[in-house]
Amino acid sequence: MRLQWRQILISALVGFALGAASVAWYLEYRDTGGGKDHYSRMQERFSSRLDLTPEQKQQIGAILEDMRQKVSALRTEIRPRFEEIRRAVREEIRSLLTPEQQKKFDAMQSEWESRRKKHR
Repeated sequence: MRLQWRQILISALVGFALGAASVAWYLEYRDTGGGKDHYSRMQERFSSRLDLTPEQKQQIGAILEDMRQKVSALRTEIRPRFEEIRRAVREEIRSLLTPEQQKKFDAMQSEWESRRKKHR
């Protein structure tokens, strides 16, 4: 009985991790409306609420572009580590399962991967 609760807990944790990853993916790749990216919207918000001069708009635009490039580089750097953690968790969970459960788990993983690729 203890093993069953352990499996439930691990499944819940994996579900949470995958959910968090899905939210992170959504926030990174979602349609931001009208083809404007997050940084353009930030710049527009600053401009409209702060009554920026054209020079300030240009300077803030350059700062936001620099930030966008740094964030993109950070995502590129972190993504492989994130994927390694995800792979290790999957392997650890799979090792707890019976052969029949492993087949189901593998099918679930394939389904999740195809959804992930579909949204890219």
